[in-house]
Amino acid sequence: MKRIETVIARAALDDFHRCARELGILGFDLSVPKTAFCDHQRRFNGRPSGPITASRIKVDFAVPDEQTKPTIHAVLESVHPDSIGVFKFDEDTKASRTRRL
Repeated sequence: MKRIETVIARAALDDFHRCARELGILGFDLSVPKTAFCDHQRRFNGRPSGPITASRIKVDFAVPDEQTKPTIHAVLESVHPDSIGVFKFDEDTKASRTRRL
């Protein structure tokens, strides 16, 4: 298994949902990238004006090894992400760490 992490524009979220359905990706995690937290409040006339809605979203999901390349190409073509990363997803290691806690 591989874990794919990509940062996309919030406006491309519908495109990602469509792409995920076509690829058979049933679950994924959405979060705000860490870089978005450094500018979390806008100031107007010296007063905070509330939180800024992040314009970028980080999406994490897992795919079988043999589906990694086709999935990456489909995401690149459909969503045009800012970045994409592929990581080894070792379920056995993750499960054994969880049990020790």
